[in-house]
Amino acid sequence: MKHMTIALRLGGIAAAAALGLTACVGGTDTASTSSSQDTAGLPQAIKDAGSLRVGLSPDFPPMEYRDGDKLVGADIELQQKLGEVLGVKIETVESPFDQLINSVQTGRVDMAMSGISDTVERQKTVDFIDYFNSQGRVYTSGARAAEFTKQSDICGKNVAVSGKSDYLGQLKTLSQSLCTDKNLPAINLLSSDSGAAARLQIDQGRADLAAQSAENLAYFAKTEPGKYQPVLDPLPARAFGALVKKGDTQLSNAIKAAFDKIIADGDYQKILDKYGLGYGATTPVINGVKS
Repeated sequence: MKHMTIALRLGGIAAAAALGLTACVGGTDTASTSSSQDTAGLPQAIKDAGSLRVGLSPDFPPMEYRDGDKLVGADIELQQKLGEVLGVKIETVESPFDQLINSVQTGRVDMAMSGISDTVERQKTVDFIDYFNSQGRVYTSGARAAEFTKQSDICGKNVAVSGKSDYLGQLKTLSQSLCTDKNLPAINLLSSDSGAAARLQIDQGRADLAAQSAENLAYFAKTEPGKYQPVLDPLPARAFGALVKKGDTQLSNAIKAAFDKIIADGDYQKILDKYGLGYGATTPVINGVKS
């Protein structure tokens, strides 16, 4: 669960070396050879251009990140499949995360899709096509995972969390409902500058636990197996959405229909499973968050 911030998204890897760059993802051949091309539902300007400009910030593994010079990740592969279904190239436009919504509003990109949480506040300025349920997880070092077997084991513990994420407020609520309301010691929250800084406090023994997105933890499980272990119940899920300009119902409906198609074809689930994200599969909906 999060309003993703740059500091949280970095998750301990370097940010993209070059911002504001564009690249074709999937390529002309991928789009032009798709047997399921259908530009009929797209706005005329996108049909004429033959490409869909997608804004992203490649600093959130495994959703989108760089492997050398190559853009990779679940969002990248989902975008490729959307392009195939829609019959257009995907033109990736990189920018800092906090500029993505503005890029949609100003028309620099047609859509942004970069691990962005759908919120009621954001729906005032853009429309979301929700396509993935993100989870927050409390985790600890692999060596200490056996110490935390029930929810109340978090009470009285030092828990590191990015002060720029939604997890801080969520853990404050959990501390009250799970701990102090039941006469147990409160969670001692250690606010940090980023998810990476919170993880460092685990490494250095200053924190017993930390909170971060399940997506990041799935990535670390592959790159640093056994080092960290999620414990306790997941924090409430929040929807990630692809977002388009407010009121552009033609494009939002076309994107939703394309998601429906790749779900029906099985490609959606295969991509999520490839990156350890199968838990987040959901039915696409436009502006699904209501509170």
